[in-house]
Amino acid sequence: MPMLEDYFNEKQSGILDSLNVEFEIGAKVTGRIIAIDSRSVFVDINSKSEGIINREELLDAEGNLSVEVGELIDAYFVSEKNGEIMLTVKMTGQFIAKHMEDAYYSKIPVEGKVAEERKGGYVVKIAGKEAFCPFSQMDLYHKEPAAYIGNTYSFIITQMSKFDTVVSRRKLLEENKKNRINKLKEELSTGDIIEGTVQKIMDFGVFVDLDGCEGFIPISELAWGRIQNPSEIVSAGDRLTLAVKNLNWEENKITLSYRSVQTSWDELEEKYPIGKLLKVKITRLASYGAFAELEKGLEGLIHISKLSPGRRINHAKEAVSEGEIVEVVIEALDKESKRISLARDFSGEAGIGNNAEEEGELEKISAGKELVGRVEGIKPFGLFIALTPLHRGLLHINELKTANGGMELNLKALDKKYPVGSKLPVIIKSINEEGKISLMLSGQNENMEDLAWKEFSASKKFDESSSFGTSMADAFKDLKF
Repeated sequence: MPMLEDYFNEKQSGILDSLNVEFEIGAKVTGRIIAIDSRSVFVDINSKSEGIINREELLDAEGNLSVEVGELIDAYFVSEKNGEIMLTVKMTGQFIAKHMEDAYYSKIPVEGKVAEERKGGYVVKIAGKEAFCPFSQMDLYHKEPAAYIGNTYSFIITQMSKFDTVVSRRKLLEENKKNRINKLKEELSTGDIIEGTVQKIMDFGVFVDLDGCEGFIPISELAWGRIQNPSEIVSAGDRLTLAVKNLNWEENKITLSYRSVQTSWDELEEKYPIGKLLKVKITRLASYGAFAELEKGLEGLIHISKLSPGRRINHAKEAVSEGEIVEVVIEALDKESKRISLARDFSGEAGIGNNAEEEGELEKISAGKELVGRVEGIKPFGLFIALTPLHRGLLHINELKTANGGMELNLKALDKKYPVGSKLPVIIKSINEEGKISLMLSGQNENMEDLAWKEFSASKKFDESSSFGTSMADAFKDLKF
C-alpha cells in the first residue's frame, strides 16, 4: 500500500505544479473554450484559473463571433491580476508599444492600420510607430492598393531593428488557412451548404474565400443557362451561399456550386408550368434551334421546328436574331436533365393574315400594301413584324425615329412603346430579290403616290436642257389610259 500511496502523492504534486505554472508575457498557450459571455471568452489552459480573452478580438469582419464553446484556440499570455489570467490573440493599443519586442520574439500578432502606399509596399501604423509591409506580404491574393489603405489588420513582426520594422499579414493568413482547412476536413461533406465571399473572377470560374481558405465555382456551376463570363452573375466582394460539389483534400481543393442553391427545379416547375406564355430574349443560335433567356442564368431551347411553323428553315438565324425579344410558350420542363423546351407563340396572330385571307390573298404580299401586323421581335435596329403566318418584315429603327420626331430609341424604349405581341398598322415599303420585306408605319406617309414621286424624282437627274414639260412626259410615258 505504501507504494500506491506514493504514486498518488506524486501525481497530485504534478497536477498542483501545473496549476501553479507562471507564464511569461508573450508565452503561447493552447486551451479549449469552455464559456462565452457578452464581454469575454473563457479558455481552459490547465492552470489555476481560466484564461480570459476579450470577445471583440474574436469577431469577424461582419461582427460575428468566429469561435464557439468546445473549440481549441491558440492565444498569448498578457498579464495576471487578482487571480485572472488575461490572454490575447493579437496585441492592440498601447499594450503593443510596451511589448513590441515580446510580440516580435514570440510571434504574437499585432494590430496595425494601413496608412499609405509606398515603393515596394505599404506604411503600417502600429501604436503610433511606422512599420513596412511588402506588397507580397499583404495578402494571399493580389488586390489594388486602394483595397487596403485605411483598413486595420493583424500582422506578424518579421524584422525589427532600431531603424525599421517589417511586418507580414500573409503569414497570419496562411496559418489561418491551414487551421481552417483542418477544421473543414472534420466538418465538411459533399452537399453541405457553406458561405463564402467572391475573391477573384476568372473567365473559367470564380474563386471564393471560405473565411480563411479557398473554394472554386466553375462557370458551369454559376447558372442553369449558359453565360459568357462569371461577372454576369456575381461581383467581387459578393457574399454567397453555396453548395459543396466536390472535396479533394489531397490537393486541398473545394469545388462549389452557386446554381444549386438558387431556385430549385421543383420551384422552377411551379414558376414555369407547361403552357405558360412569356417574353424571352434570344441568347444563342444553332442549326437545331435558338436558346432563350427566361431569367438571369436560366435558358430554354426553342427547337428549330418550333421557330417558324409553316415554313422550312435550315438554321435558327433564318427566323430570329441574337438579342431579339420574342414571345414563347413553355412546352416541357425536364427536372432530371434540367432542360426547358420552348415554342414560339403565334396564338396572338389569329388576326394576322385576315387582311389577306378576306381577299383570298394569303401569300400575295406586295409593295404598297397596307396591313395590320403583330410585333414579333425587338432588335436595336428595329422591329420584326409578323404580317401573315408565312411572312414577316422589318420596320427599321430609322422609320421609327422619324415617326417619333427623331427621338433616339433603345431596346427598353422600343419594348415599352411597341411591346411584343402588340398590333401595328404598317405599309410594305419594298420587297428585295431575296424576299426580305421592308416596312414603314401607316400614316407616316399618307399618300403612297407621294412616295412614288419621291422615288421617281430621286432616280432622275435634271440637267440644264430639262424642262417641266419633258419631265412630265417622261413621268407619264408608260402609263396607259
